[in-house]
Amino acid sequence: LPYRYCHTRFCRYVSKHYTLPRPTVQPKEWLETIQAIVAEQQIDLIIPCTAPVESSAYSHLWKSLPANVRVFALDGTTCDKLDNKYIFNQVLAKASLPCPETAQMTCLADAVQFFKDRETKPDGKKFIVKPAVYDPKARSEILFLPIQDKKRQIDYLRSRNASEQVPYVIQEVLQDPEHGCYAIFNKGKLTGFEIFDSVASCLVYSPSQKHDEQVMELVAGLGKAMNLTGQLALDLMHTSTGQLVPIECNPRCHSAICTLEGHQNLSAIFTDPDFDPDLDPIVTSRAHVFRYWIMDQIFLMLGFWEPKNCFKLSFRQVLRGGDAILCGDDPMPFLAMYLLQITSLLLLELFEGTPWLKIDFCIGKIVKEGGD
Repeated sequence: LPYRYCHTRFCRYVSKHYTLPRPTVQPKEWLETIQAIVAEQQIDLIIPCTAPVESSAYSHLWKSLPANVRVFALDGTTCDKLDNKYIFNQVLAKASLPCPETAQMTCLADAVQFFKDRETKPDGKKFIVKPAVYDPKARSEILFLPIQDKKRQIDYLRSRNASEQVPYVIQEVLQDPEHGCYAIFNKGKLTGFEIFDSVASCLVYSPSQKHDEQVMELVAGLGKAMNLTGQLALDLMHTSTGQLVPIECNPRCHSAICTLEGHQNLSAIFTDPDFDPDLDPIVTSRAHVFRYWIMDQIFLMLGFWEPKNCFKLSFRQVLRGGDAILCGDDPMPFLAMYLLQITSLLLLELFEGTPWLKIDFCIGKIVKEGGD
């Protein structure tokens, strides 16, 4: 129901709007619906913009569509590899790209052996244990290991309930500040790139020049090593020596794409299967672009929720930038997001009476504890 009033349907460039079944809930119905839309509208290009839990389904979609239909996403096998933090780390290591120390945990014994082996390496490193694959419900109770209380450590590791079906990783704790990058590839070549300062709930985007060349070289190397076509985002943090390394990969579209708006080649890197960055410039943002979601900043200023793991701007900073949705030639998505989509979601929550934490004005959802 909420997606019937999605703000994007009111864009002047949208001719049809459909709501789809969830591929994780109704995979057969989802696939049949997409196949019907593709046939009805004679679609030959699909560019997925998905929730994390659905990106794998869209990466495998091309197998079930006519040969002339191109899905601009990493292929299914590659997507699943990069979505797994341990496998992603091994891909980096194999390509001789910088990465944090990471071990796989599929049972308690794996963790016990890892920390036993670490006792011979007194380098002071700390580690966190987290799901190998995205899981919003597992973001609580994080301990920096090892700790002096060995019984508490064992109890904590046991409580993760790691298994072959639900693997975890043990990863080196890195240092702030955190950065993110968004990258687009075609046939192994980097065609679009953005790096930005990042936090857990990032709704403010401004290009970061400090590590631009270093990270661009890293993602270009990743694209070449895996012959990537599609888009992904990386979360990066600093080692104790100051080196910026990736901690995880999100193989899907990222909201930082708003900083690339207006580049002459932006449409081509998605729609032209033969786009070659050796002949045309790589798509990057203008040096001083600054994007945010205005209602997010207004709600922060008014104290509707705590500015935790996010960027709270001053009034002067707000004047320096611009809203990520608002466009002078197409203002309806901006108005529909704040006046219709969010309003309808809040009315549904009022009717259902369920607790929620905050509003995500980027994709237009009500954020709940452990929700996606």
